Amino acid sequence: MSKKKQSFVQGALILMLSNIIVKVGGALFKIPLANAIGDNAMGYFSFAYSIYSMCFLIATAGLPVAISRLIASSLSQKRTKEADKIYRVSLRLFIIIGFTATLILFFGADAVAKIANSPNLSVCIRTISPIMFFVCMVSTFRGYFQGHQNMIPTATSQVIEVSGNLLLGLSAGMYASRSGYSAPVVASFALGGITVGMVLSAIYMIFAKTVAKKDSEIGMDTRTKSGKEIASELISIAIPITISSSILSLTSIIDSMLAVGKLGSSYFGSNFFPLGNETSVAMSLYGAYQAKAVTFFNLPTTIITPFAVSIIPTISGSLGNRENLKKTMDFTFRIVSMICLPCAFGLGVMAKPIISMFFSNSEIFRDVQGTVFLSNQIAAPMLTILAPAVAFSGLITVSSAILQASGHEKKSILSTLCGVGTKAVTVLVLVGTKAVSYFGIPVSTLLSYLVMFCFNMFFLSHTLNYRLSFRKLLFKPLCCAILCGVTAGASYALFIQVLPNTLATIGGILIAGLVYALALFLTKTIQKEDLLFLPKGEKLFNILNKLHLIH
Repeated sequence: MSKKKQSFVQGALILMLSNIIVKVGGALFKIPLANAIGDNAMGYFSFAYSIYSMCFLIATAGLPVAISRLIASSLSQKRTKEADKIYRVSLRLFIIIGFTATLILFFGADAVAKIANSPNLSVCIRTISPIMFFVCMVSTFRGYFQGHQNMIPTATSQVIEVSGNLLLGLSAGMYASRSGYSAPVVASFALGGITVGMVLSAIYMIFAKTVAKKDSEIGMDTRTKSGKEIASELISIAIPITISSSILSLTSIIDSMLAVGKLGSSYFGSNFFPLGNETSVAMSLYGAYQAKAVTFFNLPTTIITPFAVSIIPTISGSLGNRENLKKTMDFTFRIVSMICLPCAFGLGVMAKPIISMFFSNSEIFRDVQGTVFLSNQIAAPMLTILAPAVAFSGLITVSSAILQASGHEKKSILSTLCGVGTKAVTVLVLVGTKAVSYFGIPVSTLLSYLVMFCFNMFFLSHTLNYRLSFRKLLFKPLCCAILCGVTAGASYALFIQVLPNTLATIGGILIAGLVYALALFLTKTIQKEDLLFLPKGEKLFNILNKLHLIH
């Protein structure tokens, strides 16, 4: 495999395509899994996965970015030998971190389960623990290739990873459920597929690096830093990013521990009769929220994350060119807003039909009047509340990447701390209030993302002298997105009169998408420079110009 360098947008498009495949595969994994194993087992699955995600970020969030930055910097100075040395030092460091994280997760499973007041959770944590070693290994290779602005190996490894989840995790989870195993054991079977998928991804990345090594040695510069200097730089860059990312992931831990604990202890009182014990019902509510509402909330990141990954080496290489730096940031924020805003309004309006289209409607609990509360009945309004956070999430993702790429990693720590603090306080207050109850979970997430977005914009303004122009970059996409949401709701309301829910939902989404695309062109939201960023963008511009859709 030859080493191929792509432009910022080409790299983003490659990762975007792989992320779409990953998200579709993830949906094909989680949706039938949730339907097959039920909300209770899905609660254990989501709980263990959130703990794994926290450990994953602590072990790997900062180092891939650090590797990418250092390699991109070395290559810009034509120090190819130094770039390879950065990879070797980071690989040794990652192997130590991964092995240590696996041991901690495996032997600390009982302690974590005890803190969460769910002893049966330990079997799920132990099942997922071996993945940490392979995750660290894969992250090293991804950082190496991303530093070379070659996103193809990263994209391929992601597809291999999700294939393991889909083929093995889903099959194992469904087998365990049909065999009558308990909910924690069923969740463990499903979690096993994630581990196997990561092992397969690691095997591929080893092969990709082995093949690419011959090309990377051509034209080497003999100058290089010492291993100690490289390790020191890696750690100095990685630690602030790791802290920021791991703190952000605490929002999931807060949901799983604080929210579930509050639901179990305060919500189910004399007015409700759970269909099971209190902990089981709280876990079922959390499972419905994570499997249904959060699954769709996370979908837009499929498209946004590639821009954040690809922009890091681009920003690092543009710090000396103010005009190019601002142009890249303007383009990224404008594209992100055009993606996230319609998703936010669309999910808010179409939450109920979308969830009903994909998920079965199981019972969770009933009140004193005998009214049964169904899973979808709870998850849909939670998604509606959560939907506006989609826009903030996308803008936070790219703004954090810009801060990291420009050497201001520590600035994002304060943003994230304030957001997580907001999350913790609002969860405790809102979920513990019976009038709000479980709806406090998405409300607290929305508020925390709003706080983080405001702080990130403040730091971009004061460190890079960059101000996000609402009029220039956000106003037109916002207007088009509102039109998109209104069209989706109106179209669905008409279609549902004569069509089943699935067809009515698909019809509403398609009509809204078409109207949104036309609105972007008619309002001139998409500009010439946006198209010129794309591969063959000039040719695309000429075609649209002839159709009088852009000038």
